[in-house]
Amino acid sequence: MSLVRELAARAHAVAAAAMPPAVRAAVRAHLTDAVGALVAGRTTIGGSVAGLARTLSPEFGAARRTAFVGGVYAHAWEAGDIHRGAVLCPGCVILPATLAVLPARPGASADEYERAYLAGYEVALAAGAVIGGDRLIQRGWWPTALLAPLGAAAAAAVLLDRPPEVTASAIALAAQHAGGSIAGATDRADGKYLLAGFAAERAVTAFLAADSGWTGPLDILDAPRSPLRRERTRLPEPYLTPGTSLKPHAGAKHLQGAIDAVLRLRPADGWRPGEVRRLTCLLPAQLAGIVDRPPPFSSPLSALGSAQFVLAIAAIRGHCTPWDFDDAALRDDTVLELAHVVRVEPAGDLTAAYPAKWGARVELTTASGVATADRLDARGDPGNLLSQHEIVAKFTTLATRELGPERARAVAESLLRPGSAVSALREHVLPLLGGTFVRPPENAAAGAKPGGSS
Repeated sequence: MSLVRELAARAHAVAAAAMPPAVRAAVRAHLTDAVGALVAGRTTIGGSVAGLARTLSPEFGAARRTAFVGGVYAHAWEAGDIHRGAVLCPGCVILPATLAVLPARPGASADEYERAYLAGYEVALAAGAVIGGDRLIQRGWWPTALLAPLGAAAAAAVLLDRPPEVTASAIALAAQHAGGSIAGATDRADGKYLLAGFAAERAVTAFLAADSGWTGPLDILDAPRSPLRRERTRLPEPYLTPGTSLKPHAGAKHLQGAIDAVLRLRPADGWRPGEVRRLTCLLPAQLAGIVDRPPPFSSPLSALGSAQFVLAIAAIRGHCTPWDFDDAALRDDTVLELAHVVRVEPAGDLTAAYPAKWGARVELTTASGVATADRLDARGDPGNLLSQHEIVAKFTTLATRELGPERARAVAESLLRPGSAVSALREHVLPLLGGTFVRPPENAAAGAKPGGSS
């Protein structure tokens, strides 16, 4: 059986099976987390994204626009989830894709939506596991842009109750049109912001094409010449979703444990300017070079992956949120002074534990001496799960400026509560994206192509 067919079968199998309570809780947690990241992105960069979105093709424009805008918002500040083994951020692509087609299923229940959402995660993460997200990122590709659309296309097909044949073609088409490189500098370029948006849009386009009768190459993930050829023979057993990390802070996953460690050492009222003489961040060797980016900080995008900036911000402000990456923070003398004494070094024990663990150790030197804090599992990792209270608190932080604190908290609680996710998405989230897509019944899985050949 081809990997595409295996993935399609997995989508329908996990969507139909009895969902274990821990898996259901993980689905709701990741759904809530992805919505929070999306709302924060909309609040901060909504104007510029909306301007670009208006240039999209009018054909299927509503659904594609919703997917594109939602994808850009959801990954704008790297506040969403990531699976360490697959090196994949599923939520920022699967959430906007499912939101894009949700209006075409007006009677969808919360259970049906959660099952489709789970199907998307399981397909994307299984693809990352057998194709090798770590291999792709070493070659300059962003695994999320290449592989998350496979899951998002499957989730759209499952949500709209399409047969496995349509799901398989949607996955194949998403793979056939995959792309998204993270190579190159980010100090003067901001195109990386768009990767998740284009990935979500491609997923919806792949589903719409398959739903109209277009067929994808079902052997695309097995063919010898395929850049996405499987490297491993067997799919991992379900469920992979509970093994996906939530991030408690904005910024690169590489630094979540280090931020936790800094906050653990930080006095309640912080340090006085100049009090920290040296801050050493120890990381796995595979990660240390990626985030060793000393000042100056020329753009928010470059600061997101800078250990020097992120740890200085956390030490000074006691948090690291999307609003800590504005131009004023990049030029703040207090931040820059502390960033200049941050050093990034590899540690042998953390290197040996990678990639199963993305640990961190912080050594902080003041006049009083050296204090050390370790985080082998950052908060939000499978070995150190966020509580429901912490998930709601993070969501409230991300969404308060758009929704207000009471409404933000109520939306988070609705997304986590049984039976209420779809109504919360329709009422509070889709209006932020302008989602009005309704699939004409005569086109749905009718096999009629607008032109061309399969």
